[in-house]
Amino acid sequence: MKKKEFDPQSYIDNAFLDKPANGKSPIKGEVPNFGEYLAGSGRGSKRFRKTELSAPRPRRSRKPQTTSVISEDLYRTWEKLPKLVEFLNKYFDDNVTSNYYRGEFKESRDELIRRLLDPELSLEDTSRLLGVCPATVRRYTNRKWLSHHRTKGGQRRFRLSNIARFVEEHGRLPEE
Repeated sequence: MKKKEFDPQSYIDNAFLDKPANGKSPIKGEVPNFGEYLAGSGRGSKRFRKTELSAPRPRRSRKPQTTSVISEDLYRTWEKLPKLVEFLNKYFDDNVTSNYYRGEFKESRDELIRRLLDPELSLEDTSRLLGVCPATVRRYTNRKWLSHHRTKGGQRRFRLSNIARFVEEHGRLPEE
């Protein structure tokens, strides 16, 4: 007696289709077989490639937050910050300070203020701020939805201003 050859693709094709006793498929239209489906859904396939951003969904904390993240003192400073930064940048310079240090400073006053106001954040910091996993942040950068730069070691770094811009363009506020 001759053994029947096993065809895994036809087995999978037939395993999940509900066929009535008469042998006709209840599904109308053409159903691709498993092999065709796999051939059409590979990595290079544009058929299943996502082209639009699915906005990050902020995750609600499991425990209710009883205190404000920003203290009252910090909030008052935050409100005054634009005037204070303008004052610090306009009316002071590095002449007196440079007398106490050898050589040039590694950054100008403008660069110092920019670094303090628009800090460079790691992938972990960014994923925590957006409430998504690090792989999602990597996906956003790979699709050029979220701006970043790389360190000499190849690590992704993000500016707070770029994260804020991303949330303004693509973010979704949680329901109240």
